[in-house]
Amino acid sequence: MELTVKRLSECTLNQAVEAWNKGFEDYYVQIVMTVDMFLARMAAESLSADYSFVAFDGDEPVGIILNGIRTIGGVKTAWNGGTAVAVSHRRLGVAKQLLEASIQLYREEGVSRATLEAFKQNEKAIALYRQMGYEVTDQLVLLESSEAWQPGELPRGDYTVRWSGPHEAARLPFYNANSAWQTGWQSLKDGHTVIASDPQGRPVGYALAKRVYDASGEHTSTILYQCVTNPDAPDTGGIVRLLCSEVFTGADALRKRAFNLPRTSVCAEVLAAGGFTVATEQVKMDKSL
Repeated sequence: MELTVKRLSECTLNQAVEAWNKGFEDYYVQIVMTVDMFLARMAAESLSADYSFVAFDGDEPVGIILNGIRTIGGVKTAWNGGTAVAVSHRRLGVAKQLLEASIQLYREEGVSRATLEAFKQNEKAIALYRQMGYEVTDQLVLLESSEAWQPGELPRGDYTVRWSGPHEAARLPFYNANSAWQTGWQSLKDGHTVIASDPQGRPVGYALAKRVYDASGEHTSTILYQCVTNPDAPDTGGIVRLLCSEVFTGADALRKRAFNLPRTSVCAEVLAAGGFTVATEQVKMDKSL
């Protein structure tokens, strides 16, 4: 095998998409892409062709790793947005070479923290990431429901809720900057922050969410990405229920999802009590550089 690793920016889009689709053809979820879908994901998740790599066996693209770099909470952070190797070239060290190239690039770019997510059942990938110095730092769940939302008891008092742009979440002193990359405000360019304030007008919690519409403008689903409370606020469960009720207003009969929430978070507990079920489980892994 004559393996070479090139930056994605040195390859054609068709080669990159071919490597992606070969690598994910037997994956846990269907994520085969067209060129347009691939470009849209790169833009939405701040993934960079200069920071990503494609592995070739001769002229054949056989592996890919997508990377993005952001400054999050003052820390320069890299995210592995997908590593895949064609079935025909697995167990030959291709993924390890892609990871080694990426980690070297992270160091060159002054990255302090590298992060990724992996499906909990993908034990081989998790073992490889551990070998490369990553550690599991959180357990994540994707929850979903198509039933009417049952909020339970809401907090007492004159709480107010307002909608704003996603960037407003980052200004809150209790913003969770260490959440999974795709749940951060920077990934929600067409999303919203929903902020709850107590009777004195002090912010006590926020949610990051997005409503999805079809080609005719019909609301088809709602996705919740974060729901976090001020740790000093009373009745955090009630505040989360209030925020979730606001986010899922008008979506009773629609698909509702909560994406990559910490499994032990108050929000995950509230949603489970309100009828949401676990669709997938992932681990969040971090590496210090």
